[in-house]
Order: sequence, then C-alpha cells, then structure tokens
Amino acid sequence: MELREYTCLAMAAEHETVVKKSRFICSLIPVADEQQAAETLLAIKKKHYNASHNCSAMILKPDRSFEKGSDDGEPQGTAGLPMLEVLRHSGLTNILAVVTRYFGGTLLGAGGLVRAYGASVSETLKQAEITTMIPAVELGFSIEYADYSKLLGIASEYGAQVKAEFSDKVSARMVLQQAFFEAAGKKVQEAFFGTDVMQRLGECYIERTEKFLNKL
Repeated sequence: MELREYTCLAMAAEHETVVKKSRFICSLIPVADEQQAAETLLAIKKKHYNASHNCSAMILKPDRSFEKGSDDGEPQGTAGLPMLEVLRHSGLTNILAVVTRYFGGTLLGAGGLVRAYGASVSETLKQAEITTMIPAVELGFSIEYADYSKLLGIASEYGAQVKAEFSDKVSARMVLQQAFFEAAGKKVQEAFFGTDVMQRLGECYIERTEKFLNKL
C-alpha cells in the first residue's frame, strides 16, 4: 500500500480556560488507533474522576476517515460535535481531544456550551507542535569513491539525506521524498551513464515538525 502524507501532533498539549467560573481543561493527545484513544480517554477520566464531564472527539487514520465524538452527559451536540469540527478544520489526524469540565455553578446554555467546548480545543491547538509525515523511499547505492560527490550533489538538489559506509567501495543509503523519486532516478541514470547503481530498499516517512500556528 502506497504511503500518504498526513499531519499529526508532535506531542501532547494542554490548556485551561474559564467561562463563567466553569473550568474547561483541554488535553490534545497523539494516538495511533482507536484502542489507544480509548485507553487514553479512560486514563483522563480516572484522573478527573470528580469532574462534571469529560467530553471527547477524535480523528484517526492517515486519510482521516475515522471520526468519533462524545458529549459525556452534556446536552446532545453541544460538546463532542463542536470539538470534532475544530479537529476537522485543523487538518490533523491520529488526534484525541478531551475537554474536562468542572461546573462553576452558572448554566451556559446550548450556544454557550458549543462556543466553550470549541474554543477550548482551538486555544489548545495554538500551543501545539505538529509533525507532517512525508512519504519517502529509501534507496541503496554501491558506487566508487570518485562518484560519491555526484551522489551528494543529487541528494542536495532534492533535499535528501545520505548515510554512507566506506570500504572497497562506497555503500550509501538515501532517504528521498517519494514525490522526487522519478526525477531523482533520471538524474542518477544520467550521472552514472545508465549503470545500475541504485536499488529501491523500501518506503518510510520523513518527519517535519513545526508549530501548529505556522500552518494557519
């Protein structure tokens, strides 16, 4: 199966907001699958066992095809759905959002709850670091010492990483973005005059981490 690019949290993030004396504590956690999300949600519920609500939303899989939200006792559609909407607009996947509410004594109404739960997730995203997983291929090379500079030149042109071992010949491995594979392959053919020096070893990801705000 061909790898596809996706963006997820680099690490967990947490932020608290107060609305009319109700505390809203949002936890954003990177999760690999539904089982891990369920286990993480359970752990948060145990930690905040005396909270009024622990509402949740999640998006999973590289194609973002799995979605789930829970109002956890709040009026239907006032917590899980607005949280999920924020996650949808974020473009992130493999993410679990849990908003823990400690009731402050003042009813917020349906509209107030929708705004509070959505804003809680939005504000926490502003604190988050994200990682974009970029599909890549790993290539192997067996070349002469004199040709190593050619390989480094091609790697530099396409922003690829190279690791090499030196014995009687140079054994090198290059990690190259999948999108550049065809063009780089042609460059290798030209540089080495059609000699079969390149082997495709497999697929992997290149990780690029940045602040979530940089994506807005």
